[in-house]
Amino acid sequence: MSSQPEKPKRANMKNLALTVTTVTVLLLIVISLQLLPHSTSSPSKISNLGSKVASTNDWQGLAWGETRKLAVDSRGTIYLAYRSVVATVQGYKAFVDFSTDSGSTWLHLGGGPIHPGNQVQRVPAVSMGSNGVMQVVWNEVPTDVSGDRQIWYSRWLGDRWSLPEIIPSYIPGNQNQNAPDPLHWQEHPDILVDRFNPSRVYVVWEGTDPANLASGACPSNCTTPMFTESENGGSSWSNYTKLVQPNGESQSRPTISQDSNGLLHVAWYATNQTVKGNAQIRYVYSKDFGKSWSSETQPVPETYGVDQRYPSLAADFRGDVYMVWKEKRQSSSQNSPQNQTLYSELAGGVWSPPKVIHPDTQNQMFPTIQVDNESNIYVGWYTGGPYSWPGDPPSQFDGSQIWLAKFNGTWSARQLTSSTTNRSINFPANPINPSNIQIAWIEGDSPHPYNIMYSTVTL
Repeated sequence: MSSQPEKPKRANMKNLALTVTTVTVLLLIVISLQLLPHSTSSPSKISNLGSKVASTNDWQGLAWGETRKLAVDSRGTIYLAYRSVVATVQGYKAFVDFSTDSGSTWLHLGGGPIHPGNQVQRVPAVSMGSNGVMQVVWNEVPTDVSGDRQIWYSRWLGDRWSLPEIIPSYIPGNQNQNAPDPLHWQEHPDILVDRFNPSRVYVVWEGTDPANLASGACPSNCTTPMFTESENGGSSWSNYTKLVQPNGESQSRPTISQDSNGLLHVAWYATNQTVKGNAQIRYVYSKDFGKSWSSETQPVPETYGVDQRYPSLAADFRGDVYMVWKEKRQSSSQNSPQNQTLYSELAGGVWSPPKVIHPDTQNQMFPTIQVDNESNIYVGWYTGGPYSWPGDPPSQFDGSQIWLAKFNGTWSARQLTSSTTNRSINFPANPINPSNIQIAWIEGDSPHPYNIMYSTVTL
């Protein structure tokens, strides 16, 4: 009897010694790892970021950063515009999907593409005013090889899409009016609903008319930013206005915003005729809802690098306007260009000196900007290539990842993803909730298909 307790006691002592030894070895491993040089690369995988909305064969199915694809109405319904294909139908189509369960499940608004048919539809952009009406524009061509690109528009009527139509209704010389120039086109639209009056809807795009055609070879270096406006919620549209006159430059990717004083702001980029391969941000504003516009200016000098492209605009309740764009670092080589995301703020009628948001060695692409209801500023971009690529990028460009930066006195930034390839981050059309930042992006390695993704994050 006296010998029986000794056996478990010895066993316990052995277990204790084994535990101490194991913990000591693990601590030594952890300490040794801490002493090793840390890799600057991100973790190999970040799981469970977001839900899948849809699939697309187009790696640019959610491009670009200067236009909004996301919107949220007062009931919390989420809307997301993108382009994808329809089975047995040729060419990409513009879709708007919606979710009533915080992004867990998604359905096509209207049951399918906005404009069914054999047309090729690209780059949809959305906006939503205080009345909750979804407003959408995109550019469309009759076939995938046609140069006759036109701006199309539709809005959600509560149970169906309004009849899709070309806006403005008539531009002299377009191919639908027997234009002699087969390369005449209108493309890359952006849309904005007035923040005070949802009956006012504004659309900008890059396009041409006979004056453009006479100024140079189209469409490579004669496009100009154009504007049209509806005063009845999209039922009819004004004649178009050219924000600048043709000057032989290629003026591309206009984006529009409105500040809390009602001023409209439009930015785009234009080629610099004196420096090959260089573009610069241009800017105009309107104090009378687009009836007249200021003279064109170059708001920010190229103090960091060269080749400013793809501006994105946002405005807050204080009347300030914020802009980001990508700019090529001067020290980067022509064969391996490095873009970084630059930022400037318009306050009191003056643009601040440009600032690099997050200096690093990554190639930062297609930035986008939005503010929250507390005037914090958010900027998204993706890293990696291609710097310029006309089609589905080869696998050498896989590995791109999306980033999010926030400014509330100082800039902080972090990489949101690191699993597979992620590109083209997008924010909601209206100011966002600082505790619930909604984003969309496109995910997947080459070759296609890719996934359209949605999530909420905090920073």
